[in-house]
Amino acid sequence: MSKSNSIVKKIIDWKVILGIQVIASLALIGIIFKLGALPMQFALIIIAIVVLLCVGTFFLMKPSKKKGTGKVRNIIGKLVSILLSVALLFGTLSIAQGTSVLDAITGANVQTQRYSVVVLKDSSYKTLSDLKGETIETVSSVDEENAKKAIEAMQKEESSLETKDVDSYLKAANDLYDSETKAILVNESYYAIIEADHEDFQNDVREIWSFDIEEEIKDISKNVNVTKEPFIVYISGIDTSGPVSTVSRSDVNMLVTVNPKTRQILLTSIPRDYYVTLANRGQKDKLTHSGLAGIDNTVKTMENFLGLDINYYARVNFTSLIQMVDALGGITINNDVAFTGYNGTYFAKGNISINGDEALEYSRERHAFGAGDNERVFHQQIVIMGMLNKMMSPAVITNYSSVLNAIEGCFETNMSSSEITSLIQMQINDMASWNMIQKQFSGHGVMQTGGAYMPSSRLYYMIPDNESVSENVAAIKSVLNGETVE
Repeated sequence: MSKSNSIVKKIIDWKVILGIQVIASLALIGIIFKLGALPMQFALIIIAIVVLLCVGTFFLMKPSKKKGTGKVRNIIGKLVSILLSVALLFGTLSIAQGTSVLDAITGANVQTQRYSVVVLKDSSYKTLSDLKGETIETVSSVDEENAKKAIEAMQKEESSLETKDVDSYLKAANDLYDSETKAILVNESYYAIIEADHEDFQNDVREIWSFDIEEEIKDISKNVNVTKEPFIVYISGIDTSGPVSTVSRSDVNMLVTVNPKTRQILLTSIPRDYYVTLANRGQKDKLTHSGLAGIDNTVKTMENFLGLDINYYARVNFTSLIQMVDALGGITINNDVAFTGYNGTYFAKGNISINGDEALEYSRERHAFGAGDNERVFHQQIVIMGMLNKMMSPAVITNYSSVLNAIEGCFETNMSSSEITSLIQMQINDMASWNMIQKQFSGHGVMQTGGAYMPSSRLYYMIPDNESVSENVAAIKSVLNGETVE
């Protein structure tokens, strides 16, 4: 017998094939326990099934004294074992990938400052090299250390570029519009400041270069046993081209109060233009401007305003809402009023199923309603509720890996992965339904000057209604105390 034939014979030996199946089985069992999302009784059922499959294929492949039927049975056993090993390894890799993504989106401890070189959209400049020898306006007074890093990185890529420092991003933007400069270097979190005078700034310019600076931030989570104790999560909805960790204004501000014992979830929205005292400035401004100093500043600002502790935060890039909803296989929402969205989609009143594109249109439309932004905020809550309901259903278990892959890069939280898996385990264990309630803060709009970040600019602010604030804070406390809120 040739050496190659001897090797093949050893590889297809039933003991080798069964050994591979046992190794694949142990790998699957190991990764299931590492994930920690399955309740023990379910994990034990899977172990039992895997063991039975190994025993079954053992008896199929075990050599028999019967030459005819025994040989056929042996071949069938080998084929079954090989197919099972492939399936087990595929399952292991899928779970491992999901675990890796879960680790990536939890325990958030960094924020990203994104600096971009922008030019007017109708200009001919496409890259930094097209600006060779030109002078770019910069603003160092806002964050001198990071601005210096961005300038050095920019000039490293195109050494001929000169810089001219001006006193504000608004001044730089005005010079760009007035053709006083060909390009400006902007910290993207300050687009909100520029858009106070140039509403269509992001549509008027084109980014030709960007540089990300990552910074470690202090862990501000206030950990509790999330399966037994109530907690509050602040959800910040951003709309940025950079990583989800990018320091940015928050277009969506929502508190999610969860009581795992009463199975009650209260979604409370706070308008982005709410006039509150910013923690980092000690002066009043729009709530959305608190995000210019990082999400930890927004959390502290809201804690001071509400007199409540916020346990965790989550950041969601709403531009990625499409893929998140599609990964869930679409969601069902209870629409309060029939309307046609900005893309021409008709949303009927009542329970309707929507896909990712429709969810984004539904949560962004405001011109179709007399209540404007208030109705949009309400619809954003409805979409979040639809996603939560789908995530807590048995259907998501079969495609949890694709769901996690969809949210990687567009979602992050400072909750730990073990806290997330504890909640998943609790839900799988009893599949209990949750009572979800929607509320939002209200106020009245004014045009005035004096905001902390732009004291000389006349801007729109929403002055909080004291009765609304008291009512919403009382509702949050009621959920925390285990009382039923209607």
